[in-house]
Amino acid sequence: MNRLNLFGTRFMDPWRQLSGLQQLGRLLPATPGAAHQHPAVNLFAGNEELLLTMELPGIDPEKLDITVVGDTLTLRGERAADEVKSGESYHRRERPAGTFARTVHLPFEVDATKTEATYDMGVLQVKLTRPESSRPKKVAVKSV
Repeated sequence: MNRLNLFGTRFMDPWRQLSGLQQLGRLLPATPGAAHQHPAVNLFAGNEELLLTMELPGIDPEKLDITVVGDTLTLRGERAADEVKSGESYHRRERPAGTFARTVHLPFEVDATKTEATYDMGVLQVKLTRPESSRPKKVAVKSV
């Protein structure tokens, strides 16, 4: 359907153009590292705490390095490559191997001394606590 505006020229529909770009995006191969960072992170935020989870199967938790400074958490680690025996080769290799580092900017500063990390069945959970001094305070309104 050709729609014309007041000047007699063709009406430009930005939603139709966006739809066309989305379809084009499905045809192009994904660029490694452009939209997806590894390891994937979920971050749940409350007023006083944050809970960060990462799936890290096959990682030795003793070899993980977690650093918290202000409102930034950095995780470093290494996943060993699967050993290929003599006479064997990969048919498919999708799991990444080698060293990795992931930095996550948090929605508020946290108290690094109260940070706790647990690793269970391949999932890392990091609990981060907001310092008392930066927590939102309710202010009572007094009538004069």
